[in-house]
Amino acid sequence: MKAVNPQTHTILVVDANDKSRIATSDYLSEAGFNTVEAKNAKLATVYFKQIQPDLILMDIDLPDAQGGLELCTQLTVLAATINAPVIVLSRHNDMDLAAAVFDAGAADFVVHPINYLVLVQRCRYQIRGSMNLNSLKRRERILEHAERIANIGSWEWNSKSGELHVSKEFNRILGFDESRLTSVRDVLEKLPESERLKIIRHFQQPNSKHQTKITLHHRVGSETGLGRTLRHEARFVLHNDKDYTVYGTIHDITEEIAHKDQILQLAYYDTLTQLPNRTFFKTHLDHAIKQARKSGHLLAVVLLDLDLFTRINNSLGHDAGDELLKKVSNRLLRTFDDNRCTALNMHAIDPQAPIETMSDKIARLEGDQFAVLINRFERLDDVILFVQKMLKQLVTPFSLQGNNIVLTASAGIALYPVNGLGAEMILRNADAAMHFAKSQGRNNFHFYSSDIDFKSKERLSVENDLRHAIRHNELELHYQPKLHLKSGSIQSVEALVRWQHPVRGLVSPSQFVPMAEEIGLINELGEWLINKACLQAKQWNESGLQPIRIAINLSPIQFRGSPLVQMIRNALLTYRLAPSQLEVEVTETVLLEDTNRVLRTLDGIRNLGVKVALDDFGTGYSSLSYLTRFPFNTLKIDRSFVSQCIQKGQAAAIIHTIIQLCKNLNLEVVAEGVEKYEELKFLLDHRCDVVQGHYFSPALGANELADYIRNQSWVTLLSTPEMVIDR
Repeated sequence: MKAVNPQTHTILVVDANDKSRIATSDYLSEAGFNTVEAKNAKLATVYFKQIQPDLILMDIDLPDAQGGLELCTQLTVLAATINAPVIVLSRHNDMDLAAAVFDAGAADFVVHPINYLVLVQRCRYQIRGSMNLNSLKRRERILEHAERIANIGSWEWNSKSGELHVSKEFNRILGFDESRLTSVRDVLEKLPESERLKIIRHFQQPNSKHQTKITLHHRVGSETGLGRTLRHEARFVLHNDKDYTVYGTIHDITEEIAHKDQILQLAYYDTLTQLPNRTFFKTHLDHAIKQARKSGHLLAVVLLDLDLFTRINNSLGHDAGDELLKKVSNRLLRTFDDNRCTALNMHAIDPQAPIETMSDKIARLEGDQFAVLINRFERLDDVILFVQKMLKQLVTPFSLQGNNIVLTASAGIALYPVNGLGAEMILRNADAAMHFAKSQGRNNFHFYSSDIDFKSKERLSVENDLRHAIRHNELELHYQPKLHLKSGSIQSVEALVRWQHPVRGLVSPSQFVPMAEEIGLINELGEWLINKACLQAKQWNESGLQPIRIAINLSPIQFRGSPLVQMIRNALLTYRLAPSQLEVEVTETVLLEDTNRVLRTLDGIRNLGVKVALDDFGTGYSSLSYLTRFPFNTLKIDRSFVSQCIQKGQAAAIIHTIIQLCKNLNLEVVAEGVEKYEELKFLLDHRCDVVQGHYFSPALGANELADYIRNQSWVTLLSTPEMVIDR
């Protein structure tokens, strides 16, 4: 066997006649082919397996015709694996023989005498056809694998013949055998009836064949019962006015949809409550405003904020707070008749998506704040009834960790286009209305108005002024004396913050202290107060007064995160003040915070040597266990009991009981709000330790208090009750 040039096509020449075989081989070589000669069936088989020729040229006239046909059959079977054509040569112009040769798989039949020029062309033609067929099969394989990788099947339908041709992947996606001759009926029967009707309607539209491209989605069942989503894309090719061909693809996008849904869930929904989030609400509000601008209908935005939720959250823990938010979300959802209130309107987030009818929406914006979009209402009464229905959902107590939690909410309402033309303005105005509702006592709702806007801006201005006042030492402390009845002297005072605003005049602490708590300034205000009180105590010491203990009021918020103990320690060290000259007063609301944290903080303060007083005892969540668990030195009787101790026997009995309790527990007892001689006399008779109130003195400036201590005798006031200091 001679060497083969791999750059040209190779022909295996099989002929038992040496002269004929050599002549044929020479002509083919001169024509540019590689040739390999085999003079019998055995060599032909061996050489074929070795060289894998591009074409086999064999003479059928082997020692016997049957042997030639048998070899022809063997070679065509082998050649089929590489798509190599077989041309048979014969010295017999026998039609039966020719038929047998073609039945055996030969590609051509040539009769002697041979015209070698024609034979060369026939070889080239067969090889070219084989190459084209190989290329086509290779492309089919590539396409088949590509379809399998991409999970896309292809199909073709002819309107004239009605025949459907599909790829293997098409059949696989629809659950058919890959080699099945699938018909249109087969496909339609695979679909649920609703999906089947949708596809038929889509393709039977009068103008469907004039569309360049169409896309539609539908669902099919699966063996698991979960269902799959398929996307059809089709292109129409018109042949004439009547006939056309449709070329299409089918794509299983179940996973794609699942991933897209997951992305949408993360982007547009709250992970805690599963309600829509702020991004969802803002996007849908923008979309609703665009629709309302075109049609002229009205919109309402409701902002709902839970009242005193932070107190519950801090009292029971954040996990309990999260659980409560879930329960609140479920309650609020009951307000809606349409379950689409939490569903994405795809046209709102993708202008290319099909247009959908806009429904009412609810979202959790942040923390304990929720928002509702009311779309296309006719009367304001409809909005009012809806909001009342929402607030009513919260009336029934919530069961949480074995506790019954009573919860209320405040709501603010802004209207489009009355209260704003854009989403940001409407949300801002609804927020202002909500805060106004809170300021009016909570558990109610208010519509936005320009008056509310003025008050909101006024509040913002006051907030800014308060920040400036704290940071530039523009606040003052006044001091109300406490008279120790046993010693007949003023040994302690209560420090009260005063803010003399340059424009607004005197601003009450009841106004700016809650504001400081709300806007995050209370720790800053508290630190100023502690340092100011320590400085004043030091200055009084240096002026020659007997040591005065100053009591300062602490906010519950100061126990949540600020280094309160360290703050007090630093102030005492800075001003070199004895800890016994400082006292902190806390109300019972502090005890609703994280109990362990509050207990650690109060213990830390007490360990510094600073006294701790429980203020307003009896007005809140009083529990005798507080007095044993927390390190109190002093208990203050609220002024509401003192003011009624003469007229009402019940108040008198309560004061008597509290005083006796403090005696038994070795606690100092202070009665505040004493304004009448009869009240003072009652407290003296019941052995109260300390009293304070306007009967003796209002809160005074530092210098005034110093003069008062030097010059005023409480004994004189006791003996002449008409001599009351000017209030």
